[in-house]
Amino acid sequence: MSQCGRGEMTDKRFSIKDRVCVVTGAGKGIGRETARLFYEEGAFLALITRDGKDLQSLKTELDLDDRRVLLFEGDVSDEKTVKRFIAEAAEKFGRIDVLVNNAGMRFRKKLLETTPDEWARVMNTNLTSVYLMCREAGPHMIRQKWGRVINIASVIGTLGLAELTAYGASKGGMLTFTKCLALEWAGHNINVNAVAPGFCETSYAESFKKKEELYKFTIERTPQKRWGSSADVAAACLFLASGEASFITGEVLSVDGGWSAW
Repeated sequence: MSQCGRGEMTDKRFSIKDRVCVVTGAGKGIGRETARLFYEEGAFLALITRDGKDLQSLKTELDLDDRRVLLFEGDVSDEKTVKRFIAEAAEKFGRIDVLVNNAGMRFRKKLLETTPDEWARVMNTNLTSVYLMCREAGPHMIRQKWGRVINIASVIGTLGLAELTAYGASKGGMLTFTKCLALEWAGHNINVNAVAPGFCETSYAESFKKKEELYKFTIERTPQKRWGSSADVAAACLFLASGEASFITGEVLSVDGGWSAW
């Protein structure tokens, strides 16, 4: 078994150098940008997404070192897949330090038109996956008495938006999950927080912009009068993963250009 050192924290602030970081939904958008930033900051990475081609393109783009990265194709809402993924990550690196639960899906649809299968798919991808990943990664963090869990939620988890009932319910559930688990694991020196992005330039942005009236509304509704970027959210994740956030747990960090300040 390969054993990564705990990683003596360098003098550089907000360092995650030599930390073993798991990122779900790492092939696109926020997950991809978080993986990029964490790698550049010297972390070891265990990355999972549904489409392995996305991870292969990331590997090519960043010239990822196989010794520092585990790439895994799979569905994080599937229990067996999650168990196998975390087991392989722990076997390769010897520890799990940071877990970023980013995998998610959304669609705009009126509640009365939403089928039970569509509802279940959103809940399983956005919320059940967080439970499964925490359940499998948690024992490693508890054993080493150090860990960071960062759940990527959404402003829609607290404020709501029409035709996003399933998505909003899943993200609202994630926020409560975050607070409950933060209390449960606080005694193990594990911090559990959430990041709640507003509207960001991610993989769904182009299709969203085709709905001109809705897109205009989101710009006007955001005090900074713009959408954010995946890099904005990745930077928040870096902060929460670092030692600088050691006294922050059970919190929701909004990265939304002021949307939630209304």
